[in-house]
Amino acid sequence: MPVPTSPARTSPTSLTTEAVPRSRWQFLRSPWWMVVVGFAVRVSWIALAHTYRIRTNEHNFGFGWEVGRIAYALAHGMGFSSPFGGNTGPSAWTAPIYPWIVSLAFRVFGSYSRASAFAMLTFNSVFGALTSWTVYRIARRVFHPKVAIWAGWVWALYPDTIFWSVKWIWETSLSTFLLSLLFMLTLEMEGDERVSSWLGYGLLWGIEALTNTSALSFLPFAGCWLAYQLHRRGKRWFAPAAVGAIVFWMTILPWLVRDYEVMGHFVLVRDNAGNELWIGNDPLAEGQYVLPLHPSWNPQTLANYQRMGEWAFCAEQGRRAHEWIAAHPEKFAAITLRRVWFFWNGLPRLSKYDWLSETKNTHYLLLSVLGIWGLLLAMKRRVHGVFLFATLLAFYPAVYYIVFPEPRYRHPIDPQLIILGVYLVSEARPRTASPDRPEDEHPALDRDDLPPQFTTLSVIIPVYNERRTVMKLLRQVARQPLSLQKELIIVDDFSSDGTREFLQESDLPSALGAGGANAVKLVLHEKNMGKGAGVRSGLEHAAGELVLIQDADLEYDPRDYPALIAPILEGHADAVFGNRFHFGSHKVPRFWRYVLNRIFSGLCNMLTGLAVHDVTACYKVFTRELLVRMDLQSKRFSVETEMAVKVAKLGARVYEVPIAYHGRTYAEGKKINWKDGVMAVADLVKYRFRD
Repeated sequence: MPVPTSPARTSPTSLTTEAVPRSRWQFLRSPWWMVVVGFAVRVSWIALAHTYRIRTNEHNFGFGWEVGRIAYALAHGMGFSSPFGGNTGPSAWTAPIYPWIVSLAFRVFGSYSRASAFAMLTFNSVFGALTSWTVYRIARRVFHPKVAIWAGWVWALYPDTIFWSVKWIWETSLSTFLLSLLFMLTLEMEGDERVSSWLGYGLLWGIEALTNTSALSFLPFAGCWLAYQLHRRGKRWFAPAAVGAIVFWMTILPWLVRDYEVMGHFVLVRDNAGNELWIGNDPLAEGQYVLPLHPSWNPQTLANYQRMGEWAFCAEQGRRAHEWIAAHPEKFAAITLRRVWFFWNGLPRLSKYDWLSETKNTHYLLLSVLGIWGLLLAMKRRVHGVFLFATLLAFYPAVYYIVFPEPRYRHPIDPQLIILGVYLVSEARPRTASPDRPEDEHPALDRDDLPPQFTTLSVIIPVYNERRTVMKLLRQVARQPLSLQKELIIVDDFSSDGTREFLQESDLPSALGAGGANAVKLVLHEKNMGKGAGVRSGLEHAAGELVLIQDADLEYDPRDYPALIAPILEGHADAVFGNRFHFGSHKVPRFWRYVLNRIFSGLCNMLTGLAVHDVTACYKVFTRELLVRMDLQSKRFSVETEMAVKVAKLGARVYEVPIAYHGRTYAEGKKINWKDGVMAVADLVKYRFRD
């Protein structure tokens, strides 16, 4: 018997009651808006508070301190040199990237000019605001959307996170963003053995090393954690990790060679460690740096620096520090404990009123307490990924415990402290249970703690002129063994090659029903409307809790169904996208088609805050509730773009899994063309900013 057919309705009227009304405050869920608002606030602060008016006393030493002096030397043809003014010869006093950036501002806007200051503070503000995006992504990956939203907005608007962007011409905001980006990538690369991913990972670590060398204390833990995750999954780990390590060293190698040539000794990026150790561990040390011993403040010390040369000077300062520490171990231990306190509480701040001095660092200490408390809670609950938080907070500050702390030195780990603090607050619940009731000793699990239960997978199969392949594809779908019952919803989009008649005349329930295990529905369009319209019509007739979209050609393999639905079944995702461009076995795509796909995916990711590798892949799975909430409008292939944009705007949890792909040529029946590409870009902008 032919399967009964259903005419397609023009809109999902039967599901309108399930759609969730869109709130006027929906934009608050968008990391893009966090970045935009955070940047606007920072630039407004610079302009209104006139923070770009840097004082010109002490020969502009306040303009970036040593960074500004080195930038001045670079801009005036003296090379990377003279961190204290004049022309004192080559230097490796700071990491090279930020002074080089400041030197570009000097060349364009003038040395030590207000325009240069405004440009650099705006530059800092860009990365300060972008950190809202990484904070959101980290929190969403490790915890849940509520933590992500609040943490992102706290970072965007919290005065302390704004301060370092708008006041200091230093690498603080840039290195903070880079470290948070690396933290985010470490989480998102879990289980990723692609060489291209590890190549980029190693390159980014090299850039961070040349920006803030202290961040390298986290590198061994992040890299080993990623390698272990590959090993745990039975994947190859040595080759990808080796590629990342080689690229890292190749990135910093030119600077290491330069340092060796000009300093005459091997230097790991910076050579001033001995000087920093001495001004923090000397007869006058009490836990803070002793500024009168620094070359920038002591003429005699500066004279020694000029006479001895930088490397010898720093080596001598380090030798003196080691001798003092060896001679005064009790004093060193005492001031080290004091430095630990200063790092997390802030440095003592004087006030006209003694009681006010004790309160000035309250906000600084509060963030430390909330962050560490949140870490302990996450460790107790064995939150996946907490190892990375723990090792970062444990080892990144270690060098500052030995030399000396400064408030800005903690800023690179403030993103993680804010995430953990928000997580702690989000988990706070009033204790209303009575201790006399034995059932309260073992409370029932919260519904959110249990993975969702699904029984049926609805497979929507839009069909147009696929007479040659449609039945083979349908049999593959029907035979695919799953733990869920399958519902095949075949939507013919007014085919003209006999597909429509073939489907109507075939006994689809007998051919595809698998003895009652599969439900089969045939939906017929009365005119050709496009793939998007087919998806919408199929959704009207879908009864499953999960919905998978399957093209009717043979480009995509139903054997990928278990991998596609697994993240949702396990409770980790609301949507899963297939990725054709993975490191495993796959058909090699045409070069320009691949390039255009990567460009489009990158553009989509920039506008949505996602990091999807293959936006246009046609294998996508959603919970039915999420798909209904999208209120799809597209009629053609740009429905793929619309779904990617709206899944981000709705704040859904998105996973990505590698899939097989057997692309066909236009001669074999491929239908998408350049017009669909143009429409996809237009719809990307349309749905991101209007709908």
